[in-house]
Amino acid sequence: MFRLRIDYPDNGEIESLERVIKANPDEPTLDVSLTVRVRREVVLPIALHPTFAVPAEGVEVVGCSHQAIHTYPAPTEPGVSKILPDRTAASLTALPTETGSIDVTRLPLTVATEEILQMAGCQPPFVLRYPASGADVLLDWNAEELPDALLWISNGGRAHSPWCGRNFALGVEPANSFFDLGRVVVPPADHPLVMRSGLRFLVDEPRTICYRLSVRAM
Repeated sequence: MFRLRIDYPDNGEIESLERVIKANPDEPTLDVSLTVRVRREVVLPIALHPTFAVPAEGVEVVGCSHQAIHTYPAPTEPGVSKILPDRTAASLTALPTETGSIDVTRLPLTVATEEILQMAGCQPPFVLRYPASGADVLLDWNAEELPDALLWISNGGRAHSPWCGRNFALGVEPANSFFDLGRVVVPPADHPLVMRSGLRFLVDEPRTICYRLSVRAM
């Protein structure tokens, strides 16, 4: 078991975060918990941040059942991102760009880009398939707490340091938030994600959020 804890400054709403990682000795599984303690009652946008490798030989984004996919409200990386902002799509296989549609279910992509999407109404587990390894990687979580998944597609699109055009990764982030913009912007009243304001945390009632990473043979 591995335990990590951070204590926040005295003037903050959050008192501490504590993450516990447990490996299952009988199967290829990691059980992870995040316990949040607060100094005063508060509703906070929240997301976990598992990030997965995108090897040169490729990964298939099998994903999970969902209700809709929302594109970022502005270009994720101005001058670099390909997917049109502030759109809604049904599938990761057909996301709108200026020249048609793009399929992001097979990574890495053939173009350098950086994208953030919000997959709403998820039914985990979220599955990634690594054909060269003959394995599926599964991410499971409580969708009643975190109903969506933010997808961060980093496909060599950041030329500046420290990425230097070499970062290829996929973040799959269980979330209850308006993208990664909670407490930064207020979405329009008619936006489909307007109710994604976060979780309520109570004083003297630590709240624990659990998720699981596992591997299975294809």
